[in-house]
Order: sequence, then C-alpha cells, then structure tokens
Amino acid sequence: MMDQYRFGPFTLDPAERSLRADGVPVPLGSTDVRLLLALVEHAGAVVSKDDLMRRVWGRAVVGDNALYVHINALRRALGDDWIVNKQGRGYRFVMPVQRSEQHLSGGRSKPRRGNLPSLWTTDSDKGPSRLIGRSEHLRAASEMLGQARLVTLTGPGGVGKTRLAVQTASEALPRFRDGVWLVELAALEKPDLVPGAIASALDVQIGAKAAPIESLSRHLAGKFLLIVLDNCEHVIAAVARTAESLLSAAPGVKILATSREPLSCSGEQVLEVPCLAVPREGAGPPDAVRRMPAVELFLERAKGSGANLRIEDKELPAVVRICRRVDGLPLAIEMAAAWAGVLGLESLAAKLEGSFDGWLRARSTAPPRHSTLRATLEWSYGLLSPDEQAVLCRLAVFAGNFTMKAAEAVASDSAILKGQVFQHAANLIRKSLISIVPGTRTPTYRLLETTRAFALERLAASGDDHATRQRHVRHMVRVLEEATSEWETTSDAVWLERYGSMLEDLRAALAWAVGESGHDALVLAGASWPLWRQLSLPAEGRHYLSAAAAQLQRDTSPVIEARLRRGLGEMLLNTAETKLAHEEIWRAAALYRSLGDAPQLGNALTARGFCLFMLDRIEEAEQAILEAVSLLEPVGWFRTLGAAYSAQLCIEAVRGRFDAAFSAGEKAIRLCEVTGADRTALNVAVNMVQARLEKGDVEEAISSGRSVVARLRGTRHSDLLGFALGILAAALTAQGDWREALAAAREAAPLLRDDGRLFWLFDHLGLCAALDGRFRDAALLSGYAEGVYRKFGRIREPMSRSAMERTASLLSDALPEDEVAELCSFGARLSETQALDLAFDA
Repeated sequence: MMDQYRFGPFTLDPAERSLRADGVPVPLGSTDVRLLLALVEHAGAVVSKDDLMRRVWGRAVVGDNALYVHINALRRALGDDWIVNKQGRGYRFVMPVQRSEQHLSGGRSKPRRGNLPSLWTTDSDKGPSRLIGRSEHLRAASEMLGQARLVTLTGPGGVGKTRLAVQTASEALPRFRDGVWLVELAALEKPDLVPGAIASALDVQIGAKAAPIESLSRHLAGKFLLIVLDNCEHVIAAVARTAESLLSAAPGVKILATSREPLSCSGEQVLEVPCLAVPREGAGPPDAVRRMPAVELFLERAKGSGANLRIEDKELPAVVRICRRVDGLPLAIEMAAAWAGVLGLESLAAKLEGSFDGWLRARSTAPPRHSTLRATLEWSYGLLSPDEQAVLCRLAVFAGNFTMKAAEAVASDSAILKGQVFQHAANLIRKSLISIVPGTRTPTYRLLETTRAFALERLAASGDDHATRQRHVRHMVRVLEEATSEWETTSDAVWLERYGSMLEDLRAALAWAVGESGHDALVLAGASWPLWRQLSLPAEGRHYLSAAAAQLQRDTSPVIEARLRRGLGEMLLNTAETKLAHEEIWRAAALYRSLGDAPQLGNALTARGFCLFMLDRIEEAEQAILEAVSLLEPVGWFRTLGAAYSAQLCIEAVRGRFDAAFSAGEKAIRLCEVTGADRTALNVAVNMVQARLEKGDVEEAISSGRSVVARLRGTRHSDLLGFALGILAAALTAQGDWREALAAAREAAPLLRDDGRLFWLFDHLGLCAALDGRFRDAALLSGYAEGVYRKFGRIREPMSRSAMERTASLLSDALPEDEVAELCSFGARLSETQALDLAFDA
C-alpha cells in the first residue's frame, strides 16, 4: 500500500517512479523523479538546497548547477510556475497536492500497461473519440478476441480498421495483465524490420547478435498481453511469420491485426469491416435518418467545417446523397463533410454527383470502395488551391508525426513562405486531409496512410519531389544536431521522448539520401548515430552508416567524415568487429585532432579507450582515457566524462588497482546522476560488482549484484541484465553456491548470447559442474571455453582466469591428467548449444 500524489492533471507514483499527465507518461529521468518527490512531499514549504541534494544524491558531492539543471527539467515538464525559487533558501512546490493510497500486490509496482493513444482510451460514447456506427462490429471483434489468439480486421483503406482495432484493444485492456501495445507498421519499408518494430513498441531490447523473433519470443513467453499490429498489408508475409512464431512461443499473448487482406495464419479469425450503413432513398423520418451511421458521422464532422453550422431536416436528402455517393466510406465521408461549411450541402452534393463518374470509370477494374476513396481524394484535392495542393504533397514526405515547425521547414520555399504554411496546413486540417495526433503534449500532426500515398504520387508527378525530400533531409539534420547538442545536459528519458519519435522519418530520409548519394547522405548518416545508439538499433544504424561511408570522397569535409566514422565505430562496438570499430574511431580521433576540436576528440578517445580495453591493449587504453578526461573536464561534457570514468574503472580493475577503480566508478556514477544518464549509471554499477568480485570481496559482490539485477529488471536494458546476471553467477560460484549460480546463469545465457558476449560465462559454468562433482562435464566445458577464447583471440579477465584455474585444480584432483586433456580436446569441438545443454543438465 503506497501513496500516490495528485496535483493538477498530474499523478506522481513513487512505486513506479513515474509521472503521468492525464494518464500519459511524462518523460523524466530517475534523478528528476526523486527531486520532484522530495518537493511534492513537502508541498507548500520551502525545502533547502542542502536537504534536496541530500535526498536526491545522498553522500555524493554535486554542485548547485546539477540541482539547477534538474529543477529546470521539472519546470519544462510541469510548467514554469509550479516550483518557486526562494532566493538563498531553497525551492517550494506551490500547487495543491492530494494523496491517494495505491494497493499493490506483493508490494511490487505495477508495470506499464501499454501505449494506446489517449484519445482512443476515453469513453466511447463521449467527446471527439466517439466511435460511430460500429457497436456491432466492436462487439464482434471483442467476442472474436475472447475466443481466438489472432484476429485480423480487414477492409479497404479509409474504412476505419485502425480506429475499430484501437477501441477494441482499449476495452480489452483489463483482460491483459501486461497491457496492450500498438505497433504501427505503415512506415516500414522492409519486411525484415517487422520484429524490430514490435520490439521497439514493447520496449524490448534486441542484442547485436540476436535473432529478433527469438528474442521477442523469449521476452513474451511468460507475458499476458495484446499486440495490435496496424497496417500489415505491405509487409504481410513477414507479419504472418512473426505472428505465428510469437503465438507459438508465448501462450499468453494475443494479436489483433489490421490489414487489407487476411494474414492467412493458422487459427486466424477474420472480421471484415464494412462501410457505414447508408439510408435507402426516402428512408424514414428525419430522426431515423440522422441515426443512420453514415449520416451521423457526416453530421458530427460537418459541425467543425463552419462556425455554427446547423443542418436542417430539409437538408438531410442532400446529406444522404453525399453519403451514398461515397458508399459510406468513413474517411471519404469525413473528407466530404469538411467542405460542408465552405460549399453548402447542395453545392457539395452537386459537385460530387458531377465529378465521380469519370474517375470511377477510369478505375473500373478496381474494387468499388477503393475507387470511391481514390475518387474522393482526387475530388477533395481538386478543390484545394495550388498552394494548398503543394503543401499537402510536400508534407507527405513525413513518414511519421510532425510539428508545425517541421512542416514550415519542409513545405516552404521561395514561392510558399514559412508564414503561409501554417495557414495552408490549418485549412488542410479542417478539410480532414491532415490529422491531429491525440495524446501529445506539443501539437503534432500526421497524414493518414491513404492520403499520404496519394499525395506522394502527386509529389512525384509534380517534379517537386527532389527539392522537397532534400529539405526534409536537411530538416532532419538540424533536429539531430539539436539532439546532439542537448545530449550532454539532458536525461535519457527526456532525450528519448523528445527525439525517439523521429525514427520513422529518419528511416525514410536516409533511404532517400543514401539512394541519391552525395553530401546529404554523409551529413544525415553522421548526425544519426546517437539516435541509433539510444534506441538500441545498432544493426540498422550499421546498415545506413556503412552505406554512407562507402560514398566518402577525398574532398569530403573532415568534419563530416569524422562524425560519420565516429558513429560507424560506435555501431560496431560490442560486436565481433571490435578491430574494425577501433579503426573507424581511431581515424575519427585523428581527424578531430587535426581540426583542433578538443571536446569531440575527447568523445572519440573515450570510445577508443573502450575499444582498446576490449582488445586487451590496456596501456594504450589507459593513455586514451587519461587524455579524454583532460579534454572533457574543462569543457563540462559531464555525460561523456562519466563514460570516460566508466572505462577507467575497468582499466584500473584489470590492473589490480582497486582503490583507483572504485574512485573512478564513483565519479562516473555521480556524473551520470547529475546528467540523467541512467543506462550508463547502471552499466557502471555492474562493472563495480565485477571489480568487487575480482578484488575478492565475494559477499559484497553478491549483495551488490543482486541489487543491480533487481534494478535492471524494470528496464529495457536486456544486455546489461544479462551481464549483471552473469557476474552474479560468477560471484555465487566463487562462493561455492553452484545451485543458485546455475539459476542465475540459466537466465543470463540467452541474454548474453543475444548480445554476442556469452563466451566468458563458460569458465564459470565449468566451475559449477566441478563443484557439483560432474568432473567430466567440467572438463568438457573447460575445453569448450578455451576453444572459444582461442578462436576469437580473446583474453580472459581476472574473474574468468580465477574460475578456470580453480576448475583445473579440482579436475587434477579428481581425474587422471590424460583423461582431462582428452575431454578438454573433445569439448573444444562442441557447438555453443551443446555446451549450454551440458552446463545446465544438472
């Protein structure tokens, strides 16, 4: 039982360490939440700076600037007037606060329950989110979802499949313990991106060496949740394969899909979503006509098309003619209704009557409802002014959501000025050609996929395509450069909330730029690597950055080349290509040195130090990190400086200088806390556990290891969780508790395997077997571990070397020397799967 705090539209949950505004998560780092909690608990009173620092950072020594940075972050999230600075005294939270008790089973916090848009999670009978004319289809979809594990809603574009799916999923939310998750597939250009899109929506991290479907299947195996796969038709084969794999591996998972055709999977139930019912000629009294779904939708949408527009009973025949003319297709009805206040109903009906025949005949081979939508788009487009047409087509290059500022940057040129774009876009919104995205704190917009596809065709035919896409690319570069400049002073959560939504547009812009080749591709790819890193999509980042790097020329600007090579090196880290990663980062560092760019040189040297450490070039690694620290400290790049100290921790520990290692680790964690670098802080915490183990403080390593594992379970950082579990297993093995060690190792193994770092665990698995008295298995596992280290040219770290030596000692006491040698030789020829099966066959 815990208290939640409510103030204004916000709810602060101490158990979840989360803040929500009207149910929508507000992105805050862990430090921000602790600070807010300290203020809210004493709402109305002044809390001194010393008390705040002690509450938030404990004994760590931080300056006033750290407190100032996080107070400003809270003000941006809440509003400038919520936290008042009392000069020389401290800070006061001035809004009224209410407490409410939250009952939690087992004392554990509730997990995040999904990502459905907030507009579609309100009462379906109220407000702008009301679902019109779909009560029977909603009931049918809900019943199907109760009976089947895969339900697909089919129908033509514009019929409302997405809207019905999201409403169905929203009402089903209480039935799914682990939530309901919407995965938007419309912007995917390649089928093999489908598993990654699902993983991204569910906050599942896919390791560098992982098979995405296998990782997803393992993550979902014990979950009870619903996945909504929206707009599957263009990647339908990949969606079908992924759906079958996930449903087979995870019995508690259900899938609700929308597509223009069925997925054709085993056990799939299909619900065809028809157009809205339209009145027959002369059908009934006015009240009955108004209640017909197509008419009801038209009347509701028409209200927004003109001030105080009222449709009299005598005008209903015109409304019926319009709805019949567009076959009751919801999107077409909404588009037509948007013109009601401009043209008047009779004029609107006449225009539709006079213009559709030619288009329908021109597309006589197409299904009637597809033709209706196409014709409605053509008709509505034809009523726009030339400038409105141009703005609509230009905005179609946005694959995802966009702000008005972004629209102005991409849609304006010498003929259509930025100031004019706003008015044209506002007109397009009123005419239902641009949609307002619900649930976003900053007003955000999007084109429906059907409208976007039509507008892209028009853009290509206009000859304006190249110039528009080039502006889109350059806009993306500007935003990514803003993201890079904010990186050092912005927490992980805030930064990702601010820039993570760019992914769809980044993919689209890179696909075009790399295909066109030249300067734009190099600049955009080089600017993109921090986003790929933070979204844990290194494989996709490698694809784009490698393609761009192939276009480097002798006359490429050294600034552009350095950033591109630095990013490519980052994408290659923690893979089997560590030497290649080092080569790229070393070249980037050389370029930054020649440019005299000290901060970027320090950044590159930090990454180079990590590479050299992984290559066992310890002295060079130490030199690189010491130089990086000397360059980063004066310029205040505290986030990168924290990463440098993290590398120093590892280097000092390997050299056996543990006091220096722990000092570097504490500096790293303190800097991570100040900057909100939550992932780096967790990584440092795991490395500290390893250092304690290598120092011989086994009990302390076990205690801190369990604590770090518990913290990591609530994050998406599966690679760090695997590493922490492996270190905990090593510590437990060193203590002799091989049963608990095997349990930790069993959980760690698939995560380490996904990340390409499973090799080091086998020395500890061999020791577990020896401690269990399974000496022949231990010899086989020792042989396998030795073979892996030789094959990949790896050097054992002290904790692995200690485990290997202890196993060898136990084997020499238990088995003849020649038998041990023979078993080790055979073990070296095992496959990884065979070695794992052997290790866990206890």
